[in-house]
Amino acid sequence: MSEIITAAIIEDDPMVREINKRYLLKDGRIGAVRTYSSGQEALTTLAEHPVPLILLDVYMPRLNGLDFLKQLRIAGITSDIIMVTAANDFASMEKALQLGALDYLVKPFEYERLTQALDKFFYKLELQDKTAAPLSQKEADELFSKQDSYGPKEMVKGIQQRTLDVVKAYITEHAGTKYSGNELAKLIGLSRVTVHKYLNYLESKKMLISEIDYETEGRPRLLYYVKPGQK
Repeated sequence: MSEIITAAIIEDDPMVREINKRYLLKDGRIGAVRTYSSGQEALTTLAEHPVPLILLDVYMPRLNGLDFLKQLRIAGITSDIIMVTAANDFASMEKALQLGALDYLVKPFEYERLTQALDKFFYKLELQDKTAAPLSQKEADELFSKQDSYGPKEMVKGIQQRTLDVVKAYITEHAGTKYSGNELAKLIGLSRVTVHKYLNYLESKKMLISEIDYETEGRPRLLYYVKPGQK
């Protein structure tokens, strides 16, 4: 997917808001993040400039997440919603799903759990692209059976040894040099999404290090590198 995906975070706690923003940018598949401290603030902007994905807190003052989601749907905004909340009660989860939430994360959640939710979102986009043209019954069955089985393990299954070796060899050969995922994609000649997937895999296996670079003119970015002598 070549287009830049913009996500929004609606969260009244500034610290949690910043952590969630870092998580989204760390994943690599999200190109930009808008943040809002309240549902009221977000509704006006999103009505004019909608985004495909929203991380939404349930418990916020004045306008809670569930009421915000209702108003969002009434306004005809079809953004996918990942609910983020400390409320692990069944009623809130059920209501969120009834209103069309894509996934539901309970605080404090691990980064890996967020990537699972993002996997669902990006697979849904992929499915929409594929179903834009007429499908045979066989093709439809294959697509939906794949969606049902899709999850974090699919990412590991999708790792190809040859591509992994290329990414690892380049960053190891230039040990000590820090690269963003976009920079590596251009240098290696692979797509941005593919490179980020392999960088996330290598980081999960502790084969490289990542850090957030705040010294940029725009938004912070994630840098990847291997220490000299690291194997």
